[in-house]
Amino acid sequence: MGTNHTMTNIRGGSGLFAGNTPQPLALIVLLFWAALIVPAGSFSIPPLDRDESRFMQATVQMLETGDFIAIRFQEDERNKKPAGIYWLQAASVSAFSDAEARQPWAFRIPSMLAGVLSILLLCALFSRLTGPAPAFWGAVLLAAAPTFAGEATIAKTDAALTTCVIAAQGCLALIFRRYVEQEEVGWRVPVFFWVAIGVGILIKGPIAPMISFLTIAALGLWLLATGRNPFRFGLAHRPFTGLGILALIVGPWAIAIGLATEGRFFTEALGDDAFGKLNEVQENHDGSFLYYLKAVWIFFWPAALFIPLAVWHAIQRWRDPAVAFCLAWLVPSWILFEIASTKLTHYTLPLYPALAVLIALSVLSLREVIPGPGERIMRGIGILTCAGASLVVGAALVWLVISFDDHGLTAFHVALLGVLGIIAITAGALMSLRRPAAAMAAASLAGAVLAWGLFEGILPRLEALHLTPRVSRLLDDLDLHPRLDGAPPVALYGYNEPSLVFLLGTDTIHAEAEGMAAWIAAAPGHVAIVDEENQAAFLAATQQTRLSVLATLDGFNYSNNKASTLTVYISE
Repeated sequence: MGTNHTMTNIRGGSGLFAGNTPQPLALIVLLFWAALIVPAGSFSIPPLDRDESRFMQATVQMLETGDFIAIRFQEDERNKKPAGIYWLQAASVSAFSDAEARQPWAFRIPSMLAGVLSILLLCALFSRLTGPAPAFWGAVLLAAAPTFAGEATIAKTDAALTTCVIAAQGCLALIFRRYVEQEEVGWRVPVFFWVAIGVGILIKGPIAPMISFLTIAALGLWLLATGRNPFRFGLAHRPFTGLGILALIVGPWAIAIGLATEGRFFTEALGDDAFGKLNEVQENHDGSFLYYLKAVWIFFWPAALFIPLAVWHAIQRWRDPAVAFCLAWLVPSWILFEIASTKLTHYTLPLYPALAVLIALSVLSLREVIPGPGERIMRGIGILTCAGASLVVGAALVWLVISFDDHGLTAFHVALLGVLGIIAITAGALMSLRRPAAAMAAASLAGAVLAWGLFEGILPRLEALHLTPRVSRLLDDLDLHPRLDGAPPVALYGYNEPSLVFLLGTDTIHAEAEGMAAWIAAAPGHVAIVDEENQAAFLAATQQTRLSVLATLDGFNYSNNKASTLTVYISE
């Protein structure tokens, strides 16, 4: 099959990294590391707008109605993502809480578990391709990446999708290694590969297969370039068996949802949501040229410090199968996300594991090579760029606190910024001193401190951003809460954020001037919540009705990036 290139196998020699597979102690360390980071904010951050609250509310309605096929947000069909994540959330809520309790942490447990499982799988599955040390350190870096930690904190699809992608790519890596080393691939690993793809489809549609198929295509080009047969590699994945596995996993629900929605799910989920995002900007989520390449310096901070070195290492060692695999996973899908019209920072999260392992490979190689000018330049670029990103991170934290925390900057915030700065500087210094493991440990520690400082120490206390919980508490204090006090549903005019529906109840009413007037006049004790932009229209429509103002709440609606003033009215 052509020239045999040596498989990367960087080891520590003993202890955690002895042999070709991770030692149990390494997995235990990762389990505790991931379990330390992932819960940050999960139990204290209120329901977030807009996607998280839409997911949680749709799960609530599954539990309320007993319909686990169709996905709805109030009366509207939610034909965007398959049912997998809703099933996981429904199981979690049923096991640990109750749909009526509306406790966000219960809906977030699948994401938290997915975050921990992702870290363990990355180390366990990639050790045979890269050696235990790069797989271990790649997992350590990924766990502390701000985007990964953030998505593992909230009740959405992305943490679970990343788990499925890591599982599929891990199986693909084993197939690739065996093929390159001319070993028998067998049936078991390809079967697990297709199972992971099938579960990934149930979580977030075509994203998991897209990433894996682009990886296979890129590896095919690498095989051609190194004198191997890419077609036999493709057949090693047992594609015809895979189609049968996908049919068994995805088919029953696909048929059921097709019948339940008369085919609308597929036209809307694929045509409007998935492929529509390639051609047009949706919900104002656009981005500038090379959006993700710029964002990675913040959302992979401070491990992004090592990215220039990883690029240099990849250019020098692209023939190494382990490096080639990481590039095949990372580059084609990254390009596709960059050219898509709709952009959100978490879209590239399933590619971050490849980046983390590639970084670990490059940083650990520092102890194997004599430093040259190219490597020194790349290390310098990494340090300077990370220093700039650190200033951006620090400035963003200060801005958040000054803008939205009633208490302003406190000793806690100053200490947090100081600790983050010291650890980030230490990571850069250790890389300059060619201390790879210590540098990665310091970078990961900075990420973990940022996760806890931001998600647990700062965000839950930004009352100006949490208008919905304040409305819910106000109504409960006045015994007017529809869900907690048995009061009539609340009508919303202007401020229609999904989190209010989640906290106030499925029967929450959305109306404009005439509808609000009819509702508020129908009986005494009806509550209406109106934003400032619609005050005049509301008051004009209800001038024949006696109203009382219960409260006026000022805050900031981060969903539309505007200050918001809500007035709570009750009919007399």
